[in-house]
Amino acid sequence: MNNSKRQFLKLATAGLGTPFTAGLAGVAALAAQSAQAQSSDYRALVCLFMAGGNDAHNWVVPVDSEGYGDYSRARSSLAMPVSDLRALSAASRQAPGRQFAFASDLDPLRDLYEAGKLAVVANVGTLVRPTTRADYQAGLGLPPKLFSHNDQQSWWQSLAPEGARSGWGGRIGDAVAASNQHPVFTMVSASGNAIFLAGAAGQQYQITTSGAVGMTPMLSGSTLGSNTVAKVLQRSQFDAGSHALQAAYARTVKRSSEAYAVLAQAVSQVQVRPIGSQPVRLSNQGLLALDQLPLARQLRAVAEMIGCHQNLGMRRQVFMVSMGGFDTHGSLMRDQPALMAGVAQSINYFLSVLRDMGLENQVTLFTGSDFGRTLTSNGSGSDHGWGGHHFVAGGAVKGRDIYGRFPITALGSTDDVGSGRLLPSTSVTAYAATLARWMGLSASDIAMALPNIGNFSGTDLGFV
Repeated sequence: MNNSKRQFLKLATAGLGTPFTAGLAGVAALAAQSAQAQSSDYRALVCLFMAGGNDAHNWVVPVDSEGYGDYSRARSSLAMPVSDLRALSAASRQAPGRQFAFASDLDPLRDLYEAGKLAVVANVGTLVRPTTRADYQAGLGLPPKLFSHNDQQSWWQSLAPEGARSGWGGRIGDAVAASNQHPVFTMVSASGNAIFLAGAAGQQYQITTSGAVGMTPMLSGSTLGSNTVAKVLQRSQFDAGSHALQAAYARTVKRSSEAYAVLAQAVSQVQVRPIGSQPVRLSNQGLLALDQLPLARQLRAVAEMIGCHQNLGMRRQVFMVSMGGFDTHGSLMRDQPALMAGVAQSINYFLSVLRDMGLENQVTLFTGSDFGRTLTSNGSGSDHGWGGHHFVAGGAVKGRDIYGRFPITALGSTDDVGSGRLLPSTSVTAYAATLARWMGLSASDIAMALPNIGNFSGTDLGFV
């Protein structure tokens, strides 16, 4: 007899010879302990993808004398003034003497950093294998179609060229789906169909900012006031017919209908704090209404699903949210404050909700983007680059540090492959592998999820 069964019998029979309710109290105590154990074992990844190619050079800025001098000369009119930067505690993993700061519109992220709940991963980018500047100049071993939105989004999300059938988030989901009572909710997108969440075996479940979308007429039993119409619709939608396409459609509709019914019931038992409506003042004196921001609303919908993980019997989940507007070829200094604050305030709201639920340590949020951008200005913006800086946040994160080697932000340096495009010093593969290990994947599962991992050494970056 295993320990859990012994514990059940012990608690269930604790009331023998006493009023029956005492025995029930023992069972209730066991249920509470079981729920707590399930919650403590729960883990979820949340990918926040910044579509368009985020210019992270102004998000994390070197502020030691030499570093800021290099940065300001390279960026010219795009450089953040020192007055708009907020210093960070020393990053122990960087070279002695180097100092860094966040832009003031990222103040919520700075607070998380100082609290040890957020880390920076420096100069991450798409790499097929470790690559030098000489390799780049010779065109050796490079990802296909560098600096192209579609191709680099695909490589970031799938580690394969555009047209890939699955993404590394989905393949992580494939590896953990069997641990879930409802595998259909393993990979969940709040931002539409995404290659990142496509599994080699499993499919992504899509929700909106209002949560799951059901087939209301069929579920309600009435359409246009007629039960007969609803019944006809149900028969037509669920009828497998005699054609393979019709049968596949019927299976999809049935699966969607059943999943919605289960999820709607589970979510109805979860209360998530509303998004604040008080406008946030930006560094350029503009205002940001967080409750109107799609990213914050996506994260709220994700928080609802995370909050009902026990009711759904979920142990591992992978989510995706996204925000657009990062293709800043022009008006960078005008548009960046709202982009920064939108990301920072949304992440801060999401983590505070997780904290309310007691799940802050079980969820890790990380950022991704098509690519970084050029250090140099094209007049009022920056062009497509390569390496860029990213954030990882959550209670399990070993924060208050910068992981990976922070590049030299000077034109013509060994990190510059031309026009201030940074040669990535950290691969997306290593970034993903670190997250996959935290999710509990074995070495063989990681190799399936990240097929080019054998090209790299040192793929545990240590930030979780």
